Amino acid sequence: MRARVRWGIVGTGGIARRTVGDLQLCDTVELVGICSRDKDRADQFASEHSIPFASADFDAFCASGQVDAVYVGIPHGLHFDYAARALRAGVHVVCEKPLTMTSAEAEELHRLSRENGAFLMEAMWMKFTPAFRAVTEILGSGTIGEPRLIQAGAGFPVPPDGPARYWVAELGGGALYDLGVYTIALAHAVLGTPDQVIAVGKMRDDGVDEQVAYTLRYDSGAVAQLTNSLTAFIPPGGWIGGTRGSITVGEPLFAPRSLRVVTGQPPAPPTVEELDFDQEGAGYVPMFRAASEAILRGDVEHPIHPVSATVAVLQILERVRAELVEARDRAGTGGQLGALSRPGP
Repeated sequence: MRARVRWGIVGTGGIARRTVGDLQLCDTVELVGICSRDKDRADQFASEHSIPFASADFDAFCASGQVDAVYVGIPHGLHFDYAARALRAGVHVVCEKPLTMTSAEAEELHRLSRENGAFLMEAMWMKFTPAFRAVTEILGSGTIGEPRLIQAGAGFPVPPDGPARYWVAELGGGALYDLGVYTIALAHAVLGTPDQVIAVGKMRDDGVDEQVAYTLRYDSGAVAQLTNSLTAFIPPGGWIGGTRGSITVGEPLFAPRSLRVVTGQPPAPPTVEELDFDQEGAGYVPMFRAASEAILRGDVEHPIHPVSATVAVLQILERVRAELVEARDRAGTGGQLGALSRPGP
């Protein structure tokens, strides 16, 4: 039998219910535990999904000797605390995006990971999908030339009385934390860290951004134009324009199943290639399989999405948020203006 990693899930909410089936589909995974602060909910979840071990005590869960790795699927604002406790116990961690609320917290988790020899990865499942892997290969082959422009967005209206994780600052609410990590991750994967950020949007007094349009500018001349919203629908897709062609990433951006590759130089007619990809389960299987294989190898991070990439994306996100805060404070309560950021590091 192939070696497997014993996984536990932390949380019993919507994201846990979307991922549990994919964990059980992986031949490198043995799903053995579920942890929730509400023991009744943990027991019910365990019963529904045939999970043998349920707990309401996270530290005891990590110290039980029954769990090698945990998937942290709880509100954003709780990620750092739970991931840090697991890493200190020597338990491997895959944590929902964003890994933490700040880049400094992500760097601290990275330190704990290396110090304790425990694997750490943000659950940026988008980068493990077959379609995104194909994007990486197409870019590497030079098929569309040098990438010069990216356009990407994701948004949907959430009512004011909607789930707290969208609107409560302490839980990591806001369009950037929930959706911006995907659009920024795409831009960073293709173009790297920008030299300037221009951002306009609506930042509330409590620090929750309702929507934002932002441009990442690079000294090379490349540009990424990105949008996120919790008050308007934005089709969750992306487009990469290069000097010899383009790639349209099918919706949804975070789990694409198709690509449209256009190449050619005028006046010759373009060559169009439509690529379709199969999806395993709900789309998380490639990520969990890759994480498990890395853990079995003894790695503490994965090259497709290393912690350094998570830190870089959070640093960009922080620069966007800083522009919105500065504009809000300059304009007064509810300000909806933008600002040009100082050059980045």
